[in-house]
Amino acid sequence: MSNVRNVRHLAVFRAVMKTGSVSAAARLLAVSQPAVTKTLQQIEWEIGVPLFRRIKGRLQPTPESMLLIPKVDQVFGAVEEVERLAAEIGGGKVGQVSIATATTLGASIVATAIAEYRTRRPQAIVKVRALATRQVVEEVANNQVDIGLTDAATIEGTLRTEELCKAFIGCVMPKDHPLAEAATVQLSDLKGENLIAFFEDTLIGLQIRQRLGAVDMPSEIPISTNQSLIACVLASKGLGIGLIDPFTPLSGLFPNVVIRPLVPEMEIRPRFVFPPNRPLSIATTEFIQIIRTTFDEKAKSGQLIFELPKPKQKGGPGARNSVSR
Repeated sequence: MSNVRNVRHLAVFRAVMKTGSVSAAARLLAVSQPAVTKTLQQIEWEIGVPLFRRIKGRLQPTPESMLLIPKVDQVFGAVEEVERLAAEIGGGKVGQVSIATATTLGASIVATAIAEYRTRRPQAIVKVRALATRQVVEEVANNQVDIGLTDAATIEGTLRTEELCKAFIGCVMPKDHPLAEAATVQLSDLKGENLIAFFEDTLIGLQIRQRLGAVDMPSEIPISTNQSLIACVLASKGLGIGLIDPFTPLSGLFPNVVIRPLVPEMEIRPRFVFPPNRPLSIATTEFIQIIRTTFDEKAKSGQLIFELPKPKQKGGPGARNSVSR
């Protein structure tokens, strides 16, 4: 019955069923009437039963045809869906992107980029995993996501990376805090203040405690967290000054807080992390460009984020990084 499974033969059968005549089916399919008749005869020969009977000059489908047509319609429904999806993919309307990101960047940069991406591709599927830096790298290394985005200073191993900008730790506080009037905040200005910072087992958290010790301030932080989002919530409630990255405060989620540069500076270098031996899809490439643009826009909006020179790259995005933390 190989001919019955031939999509073209099924198309002829379906056209005759829909139009009710060989001549109308031929016009619909842009083929000759003898070709339609021959195809129907081949199908009937294959299955061993008649599909149509001519009654008073008109074709009448047999009960066997009535049994077949719902399944044939299902086949063509699937074919049409494939054709529609292929056209939308080719036209850039749909796509799928998965990203593992540091929570800090997920709530600000990535969320903003997704909003723009979905405007361009309203039917696109986006999967976001907000994780700790080490987990982001693991997800990328294991090819569980299309791309990773982290704020780590360096990435272990030999995964391809690409730095996106240079940023600095800032002081987040309520707008009515006395230090909110300052252009910059010295570490010494924080004496007597309740501080909110990352845990000591993070690079930034450790650096903050070392800097505090260098200016004879207690290195014991009253409130510690692993997410700048939480630090912003706490600072907005007047529970202390957050020493965190600038991305979450600049996201617009906390209109009652301000962020001021911390002196001496403590640098962050957000970067993409690319999976090994995995080509980027068109959708992922577009999403990456939107994230780059979002970083550039953030760099124009504050004192704590700066654009990096765009390097001329060969052999795809990113450069190999084998520096260990």
